[in-house]
Amino acid sequence: MVFKFSNNFTLDEVKDKRKIKKSKTFSNKVVFVNGFSASGKTMLAPIISSMQNVETIVYPYEIEWLSSFLYTDSIDTQVYQEFIKQYTDHTIYNQMMGRNSNFRYKDVSTVLTKQKFFKYIKRCLTEGDNIIPEKIVRENPSLCFASSHLFFFINEISAALNNRLLFIETVRDPIYMFKQIKVLFEDVYINNKEKLFTFICENQSSQSLFFDYYSSENAFVNLDKKNLNEICVNYIERIFNFYFNFDFKKLNMKNNLFILLPFEKFVIKPEKTIDKILDFLKIKKNKSLQNEMKKQNVPRKLVNQGLNRDVYKRYGNEPIPDKDAKNTTYSAADENYRYEISKIFKNGELNDSFKKMIKISNDYKKWVNNFDSYFFN
Repeated sequence: MVFKFSNNFTLDEVKDKRKIKKSKTFSNKVVFVNGFSASGKTMLAPIISSMQNVETIVYPYEIEWLSSFLYTDSIDTQVYQEFIKQYTDHTIYNQMMGRNSNFRYKDVSTVLTKQKFFKYIKRCLTEGDNIIPEKIVRENPSLCFASSHLFFFINEISAALNNRLLFIETVRDPIYMFKQIKVLFEDVYINNKEKLFTFICENQSSQSLFFDYYSSENAFVNLDKKNLNEICVNYIERIFNFYFNFDFKKLNMKNNLFILLPFEKFVIKPEKTIDKILDFLKIKKNKSLQNEMKKQNVPRKLVNQGLNRDVYKRYGNEPIPDKDAKNTTYSAADENYRYEISKIFKNGELNDSFKKMIKISNDYKKWVNNFDSYFFN
């Protein structure tokens, strides 16, 4: 039971008259780099974070967790939107105070970079508290969230952050997602469940992630390493069935901006998207952005020619060296990558699960090419 501060009225007497709300909000921009695992967020988020007056990356798990309960209609939409306002304002306040700074050198969200280090150290050593709200208004810094599974709630987030929201949904050819998703399933979903920071949905003795709450019984499985390839392909199939059948006309972005960002198109020709982001944030290109794009090898000739991170190696994805990229074509590298993936499956290219993934990949390419524009507002 909830212990009440006072008992002058009952819930029934006040619930239609009183609301819990955020008193007032900041007006700074809030960028969500969102997508399913292995869709390219760790490539894009550092690029955006390197832009002029954009904060270091934050992982908004609290929003993801509360969203899970909204998904099952366990909380009220108005409550959810007020939480979004409070969370974003409190996050930028903490950022400007020097709190929550990540000093782990190899993490994507680290402040130990040339463009971030001295700024964040200075924040820890200078006056804070009551001067921070004025500083936020004056400097107008943008937040950069790297999130997962929030596209389902984009209209609710948009309503909460009117005029402030840039929501980028990263999508990627499923062939290039497979290795990372398989490692994620095995290393976390099976062997290290305490590290699974996404809510699950239980269905008797089997389970799936929260967004399968309304899915058929086939989505719920007992994870087994013996059939992990099939489980991962079926999971990928459900992801892209959602995208392929989604009606983008239902997006209600108000004065906000939505960008659908296909990984393959962005890393080859990023200019139009970068310009759109800069325009929305009302900032200009700077040296830090140029350096980060060079670090991420964007633009590049081949899709799999990116940054050589330890985390990518753990997922079995090592980038093609530039010297080798010069001697191959985009299509040849793509075909070779498909062949390498096929060897993970028993009977290779004849395997039913692999053939299913090839079909999803081909459908994905057609789907992406059908968009006249990736920008919606």
